[in-house]
Amino acid sequence: MTARHALTAAAAAAALLTLSACGSSDDGKPSGQDTARQDTKEVTNTAQTYMTAWMSRPSQPEKMCNLETKAARPNYSKDGGSLKGCITTYTGYFADQKPDNTTLTVTIDHVQDVAASGTRPAGKGALATCKRAGNDPFRYALRLVKEDGAWRIAQSAEADGDQYAHTADPVADLLASAS
Repeated sequence: MTARHALTAAAAAAALLTLSACGSSDDGKPSGQDTARQDTKEVTNTAQTYMTAWMSRPSQPEKMCNLETKAARPNYSKDGGSLKGCITTYTGYFADQKPDNTTLTVTIDHVQDVAASGTRPAGKGALATCKRAGNDPFRYALRLVKEDGAWRIAQSAEADGDQYAHTADPVADLLASAS
């Protein structure tokens, strides 16, 4: 092996060592950056699925309830947020919905850490922008927290009021002030 080959081999080994350090800690667990990226992906998927279930016509109570924390469910004060009670409550709320096959687009962005506020735990916030073909878009700020190992919706707040109409990222402010 020539000196040049030895130098190239050493540089390649150093690069591999550096890259392997990026993906995990010394104990083999994912790095903080990998965990944050995975959390963002899971939060985005949960928020998108939830908003699609909610804004579809008719809405999908079972899917919504499965993606909410027990405390966020509309029946929490009655029965502690049971799944069955949640589905029954939402089914009643949505009983008069007319089917609408208009294309619905839901995008999720501005995923960020949000501090605890009032009775709400710290978690992740996200902005959901929904648009039905032929209509103006509308937005909701969502708080998601881990419950039973999965990201779940803990709070939603409309983000289109006059105060936030021209604000690109109202998530943290809305979730801190909304009840």
